[in-house]
This record gives sequence, C-alpha cells and structure tokens, in this order.
Amino acid sequence: MVDEYLDEELEEISKRVYGWFVEFTESKYFEELTEEQKSESEFAVMSFADYMYSYFLSSPEEWNEDELEECCLETLPRKVSADESFFESIAPVLSAFFSYLGEKDLLENGSQLARTVRGIDEEIARNASDPRNWGMAKSFVMAANDAGVDITKEGELQRYMQVYNTQRLAAMGSEQLLKRPITIPKKSKIRRNDPCPCGSGKKYKRCCGP
Repeated sequence: MVDEYLDEELEEISKRVYGWFVEFTESKYFEELTEEQKSESEFAVMSFADYMYSYFLSSPEEWNEDELEECCLETLPRKVSADESFFESIAPVLSAFFSYLGEKDLLENGSQLARTVRGIDEEIARNASDPRNWGMAKSFVMAANDAGVDITKEGELQRYMQVYNTQRLAAMGSEQLLKRPITIPKKSKIRRNDPCPCGSGKKYKRCCGP
C-alpha cells in the first residue's frame, strides 16, 4: 500500500478500473442489472474506485471488506451529491462488478467483496438519505438543488450562497457561523481529474468538463 496520495497513481487506477468497467458492460453480470442500475453503473464504479484511493490509499489489489463498508456507508453518502437512484444502485452494481472481476481472476477477493456490499444495500441508501451524514459541501449542493438552483451557473450559485448562509445562521442562532460561511472559491484552472465544482462528486472530465 502506498503511504501518500499521488495524482499519477489515481490516474493509473482510474484508467485500469475504467478498462475493467468497459469489459464488464459486455458481461452477463451487467445484463442482469436493471436499466436504472446500468445508467448509474459507471458513476458508481468509478466513484468507488476514486474514493477508495483518495480516502484509503487503496488500489484494487488492496480493496478489502472493512474499507469497502466504510467507503460505501460513510464516505460516499457524505461526499457525493446524487439522487436516491444512485445510492440504491451502488450495491447491485458493485456486487455485479466484483463478481465479474472475481470470475475473470482480476480481483482475488471479488466474491467476498460482492457478498459484503450486498449485505449493506439498504444501509447505503438509508445513510445517503439522512442529511446528518452529509458533509458541508454536499449539504449546500443538495439544498441548492432542492431550491431549483442551476448549480452549473456561478451567478445563481453565488446568490443562493448568500441566502443559504443567512438561513444557517438563523437556524443555529450562533454568530460563530459567520466565521465559517459556505464560500465559492475564485475561479482557477480546473484539472481534468479534480472534483467537478458543480458538486456532483464526479471528476470534472466526466461531468461539466465536456
């Protein structure tokens, strides 16, 4: 296991897992998914691979059941701003993906990982639907979505940010929050593998980048 995060390592992992995913889409395991699960499958697989490295420094060869559970039950619900269908699809998609990798001898513990993620299916969706499990950025993005804000438009997002911070102050009744308002950073060059600024949880190149 590596002991520090490297962009180059994440890029290599992403390319390798994406190659596996493309092959997976031609398998019987993929065909057994529902149409909704198929539509969410690339985001589910790539998000899992990205966060397993970003938060646990784990490459596919190092994926294990404990970190799988933590990633799916805590990290993804906290970080990824997505609707219910995405989180309801995580367990079926990853289970099918792991089973495929195990059958092809691409992942030694594929069958064990598949069983583990199937066992936490309902808990993943439940955790993701509970705002108490959301990080600050996700809370803001989800609130903006609920308010009908087009989060891809900076002007709309800036205006909503002011309303949102005011609402948070009123709800918490604390002037301390003024020291830590939600802010939108000034524009800077966004790299292809950076998180998309729209808050989707996807990489920029797979979201607003195109």
